[in-house]
Amino acid sequence: MAKVPSEYKFTDLSDYARPLGDWIARAAVATPLTPVHITIIFTLVGALAAALYLTGAYPAQVAAGLLLVLKSGIDAADGSLARLRGRPSRIGRFLDSIADFFINVAVIFAIGMAEYQRVGDPAAIWMAALALISLTWQGTIFNYFYVSYRLATQGDSTSQLNEAEAENYPWDNPATVRTLLAIYTLIYAWQDKLALYVDRRLLKSDPNVLVSRRFMTLASLMGLGMQLLIVCLFSLIGQPYWSLLVFVIPFNLYWLALLLIRR
Repeated sequence: MAKVPSEYKFTDLSDYARPLGDWIARAAVATPLTPVHITIIFTLVGALAAALYLTGAYPAQVAAGLLLVLKSGIDAADGSLARLRGRPSRIGRFLDSIADFFINVAVIFAIGMAEYQRVGDPAAIWMAALALISLTWQGTIFNYFYVSYRLATQGDSTSQLNEAEAENYPWDNPATVRTLLAIYTLIYAWQDKLALYVDRRLLKSDPNVLVSRRFMTLASLMGLGMQLLIVCLFSLIGQPYWSLLVFVIPFNLYWLALLLIRR
């Protein structure tokens, strides 16, 4: 179920829930449960977390934060199940990413709305918007390097740097793939292209030079799993709104520093 060969494996800090995901996948492999079913389940878990954040109550915030960690574990299971069955899917790949985005939208704006209801300052909504843009871009940077790393090391190839040019699997419904690709392109394609432009054109990096495992570990701090863990940790102390500030200020400085290291 590994995404990269063992000799190129690095410590992925954002993948802390992988053991839970692998356990779910192994438990599901002999059942009628499909990766798409698992994606639907983690989407519902994420939606419940957003609804709890909207209440603004401390017990609900704690429960929501823990649900986000659970969501990370379930999220890791769909791809693992597909790999166990030897049936990777572009439908599953796009559906997973689209679901992740809309869960992020729901959770971040629920936190912002709860803060707005508490203090009555519209700046909370604007901060939520900035946080959503920031964490989405930060996740895109990690994903760009992770996909590049996997492809360069002959690892999992379900994800591509240019999804529009990738070929469908024989079991993928072409019409469904086209629909999901259109949605994915609207949300992510411009970010993928921007990350490629920044790395190859502005920083003039050599695409033939493999980044180090240490660099990948540092980049993994911007992965979705770590982002949700940060929200969870601030939720446990009753301050989920503070996590938005973390994404807007220190983590934006972090990705800039990381790209300079890459150069």
